[in-house]
Amino acid sequence: MLNACPTEIDFDVYQPRNPKASAYYRCVEDHFEQLEAVWDDRYQSCFGFWRPYVTDVIQRYLDCGDLHFGFARVKCEDCGHEFLLAFSCKRRHFCPSCHQKRVVEFGQW
Repeated sequence: MLNACPTEIDFDVYQPRNPKASAYYRCVEDHFEQLEAVWDDRYQSCFGFWRPYVTDVIQRYLDCGDLHFGFARVKCEDCGHEFLLAFSCKRRHFCPSCHQKRVVEFGQW
């Protein structure tokens, strides 16, 4: 089974995250379509109509960190080492990785 968190962290070496290995990602991927399909019948009376923005947030989260949906090539000017860095969804609150990045950036401000 894939692990979302590495067992040993070497802070000198870039280690890409693996969002698809997390239980949270699998839960969203496995059950989102079902939730969207039953929303009107089961939840609309209590929580209101389905907002299209929710679908956009979920789709961007599922694409977050996947090289297939865009990336930047990062190169060290000192040693010339290169790696690909997948684009992120930039969604706070729903995406744990992007949310944590914003928390850290705000904390440094």
